[in-house]
Amino acid sequence: MLACRTTQTVPDDPTAVANLAPFQILNAWVDGDSLRSVVQHSGGCGAHTFSLYITSPMLKSLPPKQPVAWEHRSNDPCRAMVVDTISTSVAHLRGTPRGVTILLLDQWEPELPYTYP
Repeated sequence: MLACRTTQTVPDDPTAVANLAPFQILNAWVDGDSLRSVVQHSGGCGAHTFSLYITSPMLKSLPPKQPVAWEHRSNDPCRAMVVDTISTSVAHLRGTPRGVTILLLDQWEPELPYTYP
């Protein structure tokens, strides 16, 4: 397993990573235009994919707030507890031309300010 990776794509075989799989977020932060999270999940011998998706429309607040969530897919039958750092771009989530958008990450309590010029 890689220690740090960007959002991964599903392999050519669509059954290889088809099932939603549980995971826990241990830490989350915004680094420039990227959302990074340390996650824990079971596995150790199969493929895992994480992707970020928007869970509902942007909230019209000041600053705007965008609800998002990580989705974890895997068919990994192993049971080792794996800790990974995952990352993806959030540049498309800018709620204003410049300023701040607050990311509301599902399974993570603190709001995550995303600041941009």
